[in-house]
Amino acid sequence: MSLIATGDKYLDIADKFLQRSQLVPVLQKYGQVEFKGAYAGRVMLDGDVDIEVINDQGFSQDRIFVILKDIHDTCHGEFRSMFIKADWDDPRLGKQFPYGKYLGLKTQINKERWKFDIWFLSRTEANRNRGKLDISRVALTPEQRETILKFKQYRKDHNLEISGQEIYQAVLEKDLIDPRELF
Repeated sequence: MSLIATGDKYLDIADKFLQRSQLVPVLQKYGQVEFKGAYAGRVMLDGDVDIEVINDQGFSQDRIFVILKDIHDTCHGEFRSMFIKADWDDPRLGKQFPYGKYLGLKTQINKERWKFDIWFLSRTEANRNRGKLDISRVALTPEQRETILKFKQYRKDHNLEISGQEIYQAVLEKDLIDPRELF
């Protein structure tokens, strides 16, 4: 199966799961929902969906608990693990990760682990330039899409620790075409 076909398969699985779980309608109650990362950029090669929920005032920790309960009650057991990340001491906060509240949801789909990373942000934070390439706002050519998937497959095959963000920058900003140039 080609990498594009594999990527399309992951996109289809994600679409069907999102439809079945009713996660998006729950999140829409609390703000504007925007997909980010590989799902939005159509370069998925694993089960990782990034979502931002944006409103004008932002989100308190108490509100996040309300939202988590709503997800739990509405999504009918679709998620095996649900957690709130409240102690961000990661140096990437404010750069790779936005200032906001985070919910992580995990499940199994076709015997594979899937995670849904959900950031709850104020509109100001969502619009702040964190100096990173936003793949969800790039109109990828088929060649760029295939090259990104080739890099991701190389990362997966060699069990390498490198972010999708670094791959997007290597392909789209540095014009690399061979994964060995990056890795």
